Amino acid sequence: MSMSTSELTRPYGNRTLQKRFRPIPDFRIWQLSEVRYRMSRYITIMAVTKLISVDDFRKLIEKVESERDRIVIMLLFSTGCRVEELVSTKLEDVDTVRGEIHIHASRTKTRQYRDVIVPESMIPDLKAWVKSLPEGSMWLFPGRDPSKHISQRWIRMMTDKAARSAGIQRPYATSKDGRSMNIVSPHTLRHLHAVAALDSGVPLNDLQQQLGHTDLKTTSIYLKADINHRRKSYEGFEI
Repeated sequence: MSMSTSELTRPYGNRTLQKRFRPIPDFRIWQLSEVRYRMSRYITIMAVTKLISVDDFRKLIEKVESERDRIVIMLLFSTGCRVEELVSTKLEDVDTVRGEIHIHASRTKTRQYRDVIVPESMIPDLKAWVKSLPEGSMWLFPGRDPSKHISQRWIRMMTDKAARSAGIQRPYATSKDGRSMNIVSPHTLRHLHAVAALDSGVPLNDLQQQLGHTDLKTTSIYLKADINHRRKSYEGFEI
């Protein structure tokens, strides 16, 4: 059944969004036996959502070296936040009661404020992490210098190290300057969140708000990835 334009663009309150994002299960990702990719935004999304599985994600979580790193990885996937948004989150912007993270315009790519929903299953871990921080902490993820937050570079290095340790890191394309582009990265988890959310029935406009896309067309790219899963589900279906 197709959705009307009004249904796609109708805004929802935070409580409604919380309910929408609650049922996100273990995401089901599909494997490709052979891959040929060019560097493009669409192909990148299709690549990462077909070359990493739920088992791979579990292996990644098992190989992180600290509770902080585990919470970072889980939040990147469960919220779909950009890595630069998460690292610069202050404690005062985390609402563990309502299950929200407030992303200020100055910290986001689109320069627009938004509230990001934290799924209920993630809230207990988030509360425990916040409680474990030293009194007077400013950042959700403070660095060695408590007055500063951890860096994006550190999260990328941590994710890559854990992926290599788990044996799931591999290149999927080559950049224009000849560098290998690896499957597992913080941004991969944002893509996986989007596909898993759509697969769980989260409306497209809700996902748009969660990811912070200014244009619904950008969010619609993930529908192209999701339809491949639905096509696979219909294999063998007969009337």
